[in-house]
Amino acid sequence: MINVLDFIWKTDLYKKFQVDELLFVEFKCPADDYTSGIWWHNNFFAFVLAGETLLKTPQHEHTLKPGDCFFAKKGSVLSLSETQEDFCELLIFVPDDFIKSVIHKYKITLPKDPTPNKPDTIIPLVADDVLLIYFQSLLSYFSMPSPPPIALLKLKFEELIVHIVSSHHYSSLKYYFDELCARAKPSIKEIMEANFFSNLSLNEFSRLCARSLSGFKREFMELFHTTPGKWLLEKRLEYSKYLLETTNLTIDEVCVESGFENRSHFIRVFKNKFSLTPGKFILQNKLQH
Repeated sequence: MINVLDFIWKTDLYKKFQVDELLFVEFKCPADDYTSGIWWHNNFFAFVLAGETLLKTPQHEHTLKPGDCFFAKKGSVLSLSETQEDFCELLIFVPDDFIKSVIHKYKITLPKDPTPNKPDTIIPLVADDVLLIYFQSLLSYFSMPSPPPIALLKLKFEELIVHIVSSHHYSSLKYYFDELCARAKPSIKEIMEANFFSNLSLNEFSRLCARSLSGFKREFMELFHTTPGKWLLEKRLEYSKYLLETTNLTIDEVCVESGFENRSHFIRVFKNKFSLTPGKFILQNKLQH
């Protein structure tokens, strides 16, 4: 599984401008196969310039076409498939602290979410005239012979946040910003519940949750009263059982969808938990129905 932000930082394949952890990048269709999943440790805005792609989150599927834009929450995992070769998008990575600083700087009051429902990993945005002009103004920088001044880039980042929170649109994103400003760190519970089936290492999960590995393990134990490894195994096994009961996925597909590294390990731990191999569990389930 690829950390798309780390990949962009390290490669020279894409045009990009950066200021500290802030990053503008013209992201074109990757040569790598990302269907196995991508993740990132900073929020980002995206504006599709060309081509189409299908993003799959735990809750929804999003078909993205030119002119579409969205916000992707930090600490998220998704799969990217059916991507056209000419797919290209403008990505704008913004860390939590920068969003908070802009909202505090301009003393902006955010609305409270009236519902308990949490927004999806991907929050679609209406591309109003102001937002379209904003993205076009950013694209003009990429054709210049030299990068714009750092001070100007910071203002462009601020401009985006201020427009979002001042607009009559974007309620879901404003609710998320309000929640983000109210907490010191991302919620371990929310991130783990949303991504337990992702085949990430504990170190990668700690980065998703914006903690050191030791701090992540300590807070996890306080929250769940078990270790991350044991909790992940239990969640993945229950999820694999659900998939075997309710879908026609093969054992190999269930193994991957549930976050297990390989088939043999999956079969062994499944049998230890449910006293049946996945194959026999499928057969028993069919006989009962």
